[in-house]
Amino acid sequence: MSRPHQYIALVTSLPHLGKLFTRKEVPISEYRLKQRLSMLEPEHRNVLKEIVEITAWAGVAKYSNDKDVIRRANQVIADLKDYPDLQHLVGARMETRTLIAALRRRRAGQETAGDIQTWGFGRWCGQIQANWSDPAFGLGHFMPWIADAHRLMQTGDEIAMERLALTQVFQQLDHYNALHEFDFEAVAIYVLRWVIVERWSRYNADDAAARLERLVASALGQTQDVDPESVPGDILTDTNSALEGALS
Repeated sequence: MSRPHQYIALVTSLPHLGKLFTRKEVPISEYRLKQRLSMLEPEHRNVLKEIVEITAWAGVAKYSNDKDVIRRANQVIADLKDYPDLQHLVGARMETRTLIAALRRRRAGQETAGDIQTWGFGRWCGQIQANWSDPAFGLGHFMPWIADAHRLMQTGDEIAMERLALTQVFQQLDHYNALHEFDFEAVAIYVLRWVIVERWSRYNADDAAARLERLVASALGQTQDVDPESVPGDILTDTNSALEGALS
């Protein structure tokens, strides 16, 4: 168990990140954030490392196939048994990744979902499979962003597509952030929000097409071996390695 005053001090030392897309620079550097995270209990450092790994695009990309990604996600969720909100958050991120992967596969010409259990995660696999030809996979009545993502993918608007995807993830984090103040969950959610804010602050529109192509192919859709030298750097790659080092 953590010491309450220790985590109050940690949380209050973290500056407000603000709304997504509103800052050109993040209010705390990666170096300073790692310094703050040294206040975490060892158990929490290990748990946070797992969460960052499975929710970051770069962390998922290191796995050779979709089954390994799904297996690892289930392991992480099991390890979060004492933190149900973080379990739900990781599951929601994986489901979002599955939806984006489905859009990617369909745009590439795949006529059916195929054996979706080998590449998809979560509640919506059956719905996706049964409504493959529907722009929003039959989910548009309560997740209208899927139809928007379909339209943006079809028109090739990579910048807007990435912005939309990041917005969905940020909204998931904001939902759970409202439930926690001075505990480990609050710290973990802050780090995941920071990753997104920092990534957008480094966003280079000239690299948008290449980045989106790489990200959606890495999401439970089309895992491929990628030459690291051919991939433009982004904050998720940097953060994945840097935060792992800080939390190990």
